[in-house]
Amino acid sequence: MNLNEFESFVSKENIEWSEDDDHFYFRNLDLAWYSSDPTRATKVIKTKMKELSPEQLEEEISKGLKVEHITRVTGYFARVNSWNPGKKAELKDRYKEGRV
Repeated sequence: MNLNEFESFVSKENIEWSEDDDHFYFRNLDLAWYSSDPTRATKVIKTKMKELSPEQLEEEISKGLKVEHITRVTGYFARVNSWNPGKKAELKDRYKEGRV
């Protein structure tokens, strides 16, 4: 990753980052795993950063935590993240306490 790619990556609103002498520390605030605990971060060795693309870095930070919610409605599977807020609220209302 070159400097321009790095600057573009860390300028995203959901990405927090810091560094020390040898490492960068990244947090994706869109993921509950990071936002629920301010001490959680993904540590990447600075020398390794040159080998990573922005996509690879995003994948490393997400660590499989970025999961799409897919549901079955009227016989079709649909990605919930593309729904408008009203439709998402309707889906949430369908769930009953104690049922997943």
